[in-house]
Amino acid sequence: MVKLIVNGKEVDVPENKVLLQSLREKGEHIPGMCYDFEIEPYGSCRLCLVETPRGVTTSCTLKPAEGLEIETLNEKIVAMRRTALELMLSDHYGDCIGPCQEGCPAHSDVQGYLALIAMGKYHEAVKLMKEKYILPAVLGRVCPAFCEDACRRNLVEEPLAIRQLKRFAADYDLEHGPWMPEIPPSTGKRVAVIGGGPAGLACAYYLRIMGHEVTIIEAMPELGGMMRYGIPPYRLPRDVLDKDIATVINTGIEVKTNTVLGKDITLEELRKEYDAVFLAVGAWKGRKMGIEGEELEGVMQGIEFLRKVNMGEEVKLGKRVMVVGGGNTAMDVARTALRLGAKVTVVYRRSKEEMPANPREVEEAEEEGVEFIFLANPVKIHGNGRVEKVELVRMKLGEPDESGRRRPIPIEGSNFFLEADNVILAIGQYCDDSFLKKLGIEAKRGKAVVDEVTLQTSIEGVFAGGDLVLGPSTVIESIATGRRAALMIDLYLKGKLEKAKEVLIEPSKHIDEIVRDEDLYRILFDLKPYNHWKDVTEKDYEHVERKPRVKSRLKPVEERIKGFVEVEESLTEEEVLKEAERCMSCGCMEVFRCKLREYSTLYEAKQDRFKGETNRFEIDETHPNVVLDNNKCVLCGRCVNLTHEIVGEGVVDYLFRGFKTRISPPLGNTLGDMDGVFIGDMIDVCPTGAISEKLPFIKPGPWKTTPVKTVCNGCSFACEMNIEVYNDMLIRASSVAGWNNGHLCDICRFKRPWAEDLTFPLLNGEKVEWDKVREFIESHKNIALILTPELTNEEIEYFKRVAEEKGFKVGAFVEDGISTATLEDIKKAKKVLLKADIEKYPYLKVLLKGKELVEEGYEVAIVEAPAEPLNVPTLILHEGVNEVGLLKLGVKGLPEAEAYVVIGKPRKSLKGDVLALPSGLWAEKEGTIINAFNMELRVNKAREPEYSVKEIFSL
Repeated sequence: MVKLIVNGKEVDVPENKVLLQSLREKGEHIPGMCYDFEIEPYGSCRLCLVETPRGVTTSCTLKPAEGLEIETLNEKIVAMRRTALELMLSDHYGDCIGPCQEGCPAHSDVQGYLALIAMGKYHEAVKLMKEKYILPAVLGRVCPAFCEDACRRNLVEEPLAIRQLKRFAADYDLEHGPWMPEIPPSTGKRVAVIGGGPAGLACAYYLRIMGHEVTIIEAMPELGGMMRYGIPPYRLPRDVLDKDIATVINTGIEVKTNTVLGKDITLEELRKEYDAVFLAVGAWKGRKMGIEGEELEGVMQGIEFLRKVNMGEEVKLGKRVMVVGGGNTAMDVARTALRLGAKVTVVYRRSKEEMPANPREVEEAEEEGVEFIFLANPVKIHGNGRVEKVELVRMKLGEPDESGRRRPIPIEGSNFFLEADNVILAIGQYCDDSFLKKLGIEAKRGKAVVDEVTLQTSIEGVFAGGDLVLGPSTVIESIATGRRAALMIDLYLKGKLEKAKEVLIEPSKHIDEIVRDEDLYRILFDLKPYNHWKDVTEKDYEHVERKPRVKSRLKPVEERIKGFVEVEESLTEEEVLKEAERCMSCGCMEVFRCKLREYSTLYEAKQDRFKGETNRFEIDETHPNVVLDNNKCVLCGRCVNLTHEIVGEGVVDYLFRGFKTRISPPLGNTLGDMDGVFIGDMIDVCPTGAISEKLPFIKPGPWKTTPVKTVCNGCSFACEMNIEVYNDMLIRASSVAGWNNGHLCDICRFKRPWAEDLTFPLLNGEKVEWDKVREFIESHKNIALILTPELTNEEIEYFKRVAEEKGFKVGAFVEDGISTATLEDIKKAKKVLLKADIEKYPYLKVLLKGKELVEEGYEVAIVEAPAEPLNVPTLILHEGVNEVGLLKLGVKGLPEAEAYVVIGKPRKSLKGDVLALPSGLWAEKEGTIINAFNMELRVNKAREPEYSVKEIFSL
């Protein structure tokens, strides 16, 4: 060991170990893309730079020396690493996430949940939605679908019908027992949420699923805020709203309705009783126009009009109603007044194209008979005590204002009159400044003033969101602020809020703290991840098949205007599945594992720092299981080194020189032309998603998987691996540190033996029902229980006890032979006798790399069972994963019997009746096995088993 001074602290590291590896093992953050511990390092990516008194160098090539002083994260090193990343990004062409996810104010994983919908996994889709927003059934009806505006199919024909697909999945979830989150143990912290609208409900939900105790305090009789008292039932049926809200409240949230802040309870009282407070009281005051006649009877505010109607209060309207405004509230007011029997005219001061209302709402209003007057604005309301007529002025559009829309300018001398019995103003809403100031909250122009990063108000521990901060907003925008506030309140309760703010403002100055603190890491990658974008036009999608968007169905107009029944009908499941397949899966399949994205986030790298010529390569999709996309490649060289230096297959190499260099099979070949059994290994060494797996699903996600360490059951090597799981879906096999150095053959990766089993009992090869199993066992007296190598040691012990108790004979499909060689024996040997089939046991390629195969003078022998050890260390390989376990537990041979019960797939024919029972999915097993090297290895279940054969023989 030698003593180093790392960032001012003494650290002991091995003298003969690569410094990069030693520092990582000590918990130091050392980025890198090209390093592989199995080969000599060469420092090509320039990310593992460190500074010593002699200057800056790569830590993967630096030899430790006694007393060496090293800086790993000073300003110079961070800047140099950032530059290295930005050079990579300058010729990296791909989307980290789908543009739909960026378009969503909550940044929900749209591509991920669309993939689940395409597979018919609706509960799972809702679960994924709820990672970023609540109330999906509500949003499936009222969301303006910003995601659809960003959808890349706009460059093909029409965007995906994301909102309607969300609605179908959410309705299915509610109708079939809604997915509900697991609530962790209480943190002991209590939070008061003032306001039960979308922001308040969201904040309460996300705090609750973090384990905090939450109370919602609501002024109105019921929860929902503007969703209940603003949005009409023909857009949002109340039963849907109630069911969706119930999925929030039923997490264990306390609710106090008819409780007004400042009247029934004070902010001071709440601050004493709770550890934090979230204000989401909304914006309930309507803006006035400031024109003469605005106080006449018959003039009312749109939001007050909607509140009364939605609460069932009587609202007296005349025959002629003028609605002023062009937003969604104006459309709700107009269509509601129409349903109450009035003739409705909407007046808007700009053109139709500038209307902020959802175009769908405008179109439906026109269909229902609402009339529109554009480029006009009221200047005076005339009447003797109540409204009689309105004086308007024609407008023209000037230069754009701060909203980006062209400013309306009155045309002198263009005044005209319209008769009206009511004027309903829907020109904006705000929160009363005086109300906020009485609470001690700093306010400005009808909004609470909050910290832009943390959403904390001028009072410590008091946060705000929703319309109170945004002004009049959509449901999804309010939900997004509610969730963000919950994250910030959680950090505040942990004493980490100010540090989190610093991290979100300048992450590159806090890298060490971020990588050591799970909360800081999570908040950075949740709220401020790096995202790379392709620059694309219609031309880039000329090759994409044109598929028409599903058409939404509305009830007939004459039926719609009679009342408040829901206007839009749901899609059928057939339509949903077909529409989901239109998704082009724009986001990268490796987004959750990409090192380039992770490092770019930490180091604040910019995509366009180095602008210039970029490469465009054709994507190689010819291999049945692997995609090679050189557009994402950063030429780290790990795949080339793997396939040449470690597994010896030479599947890819560098092609051409200079700027046009790319990774490729030999010139004239594609990946599909190449032979190899470790092609899939390149997926796990690729740090950028340039080499990715074609997953066996209709739509492949991507999903953020959970890796579960286990062993492969493909042969007796029992290579250690991860099974990556999403919900209960077995996604893929991937590398993990283990005796096999993370290498997995393509049989394990792509044939997926760990995901296969008999799906039903077989009697003499024919499928039978489970009730026939007991009948078979009870009807035969002379039974032999035959075990297979797909059982763990613990299962073998169990079935031995079953056989003993029930008087069964016991045997196994197993070949004789237990190894005398260890892994170290094989590694050290230079001359090897090989009498085993490499195609059956692909890991031999790795073990034998660089060794001489001989018939005489060998140091070790590798043979296939059945076999006896030779007079040198001998590795005896078995086809079954746990044949050695069976042998060591004394179970072998096939006894004669009248009938046989086989646990697993029969490997040989047996004389007599044979009942084969599923042994259970390997990915669902827990226990141990013994591999060909006599290593006892742990098998961990990746998901809970649906079935256990033990139930048949319950002791």
